[in-house]
Amino acid sequence: MIPLHPTPEARLDCPHCRAPLACRGWLVPGMRNLAELGCASCGREFYGDLPAGQALYTPMLLDRASGEVHDSFGVGWFAEWLRRSCAERTDAPVPFVAREQRSVTREVVLLNCLDTLYGHSLLKLLNAQSYLDRDEFDVIVLVPSFLAWMVPDGVAQTWVVDLPLRRGTEWNDWLAREVRRRVEAFPVVRLSVAFSHPHPDDFQIERFTRIAPFPLAEWGARLGRPAVTFAWRGDRPWGEEAAAAARGRVEKVTQRLGLAANRGGEGLRKVISTAEELRRGWPSLDFAVTGIGEPGGLPAWVSDLRRSGPDEGAEREWCERYAASHVVVGVHGSNLLLPSAHAGGAVELIGRGRQGNFLQDLLVRPGDAREMFFRYRFVPHSTTPAELAELLGLMLHGYPEFERLMGREFTRHEARHEPELTSHDRPR
Repeated sequence: MIPLHPTPEARLDCPHCRAPLACRGWLVPGMRNLAELGCASCGREFYGDLPAGQALYTPMLLDRASGEVHDSFGVGWFAEWLRRSCAERTDAPVPFVAREQRSVTREVVLLNCLDTLYGHSLLKLLNAQSYLDRDEFDVIVLVPSFLAWMVPDGVAQTWVVDLPLRRGTEWNDWLAREVRRRVEAFPVVRLSVAFSHPHPDDFQIERFTRIAPFPLAEWGARLGRPAVTFAWRGDRPWGEEAAAAARGRVEKVTQRLGLAANRGGEGLRKVISTAEELRRGWPSLDFAVTGIGEPGGLPAWVSDLRRSGPDEGAEREWCERYAASHVVVGVHGSNLLLPSAHAGGAVELIGRGRQGNFLQDLLVRPGDAREMFFRYRFVPHSTTPAELAELLGLMLHGYPEFERLMGREFTRHEARHEPELTSHDRPR
């Protein structure tokens, strides 16, 4: 945690004379958590990232006079967000609702979940459980309205900001004053570091969605009607369509927010082919497609759960479906976070351009590492529907036996009762 109020703490050096910068104040104008800094040596003044979220790893400094961003980490996109947001800062009020769930009686931890990327916001929110479980602090969550339904029970207050993702990088001075006014009502407030990828042991997804994940112990019993769900995302195409993902940023954001109808084209035909291939081996297959897109164009036996735009009702319905699924499938992206957290297993189609983001879009359930390797698979974009269907079939059929052979209960307890093999009995 980072001291925020009454005395903030920031350990950053002047990029010109390398002297330690003095921290003179703080502000939270949106997704950035900033310190007001000054250099006693050269007199320059800066805004600097407090170490939370992405800034925990790559903090930036912005010269208050010139607007120049000093990026010593070479993370251009994060630096540009800061430069542009300051240059285009606004003072316009935004819808802000403070929900008080219980009285604040202890030191406060503020968890800022605002961001311009859905996955970033969600992953920040998952940090809340670690503070709640410690039962030492009163937690206040600053959250965009689209995630308010996932704020876990036990927080003291929820500050809901109706700020859409497309405005997620916005520097809003009105919001900064509102946050400061509320923070200063408490004697001591610390800022959560908001790990970008909290450890799987530190949260349970049902604490956030109130939906229990797929019961792995019932995998085999549910194979009478195996359930597979494809988490559709139109701006992350499959296979040769991957070149379309190189479109401009504006178009990507538009598609991500569901502002453009997308029935799927060749990518959706591959999804249908996968379902049909898999159904040949599993006639009772329960196959569904979720995600943002205009419904239609799927076989009647496939459940089309797509929506033209996301809302709380759709999110809950999708999570219920994931939790009923043996396996979810999808192209790499934040749309796989909630599916992978709820389903029994996941298969991700990942292209070369996303290899550097490996595992950042999955929420794995902790357990025996060997068993997790079975339930979470990664395949290239070049995988054909027939190959994908074959892998899904092997996972559906093979998990119960694999779990029996590799399960910790057998390894730790039953194995000790096995007769010791002599040199003549050992396999050669």
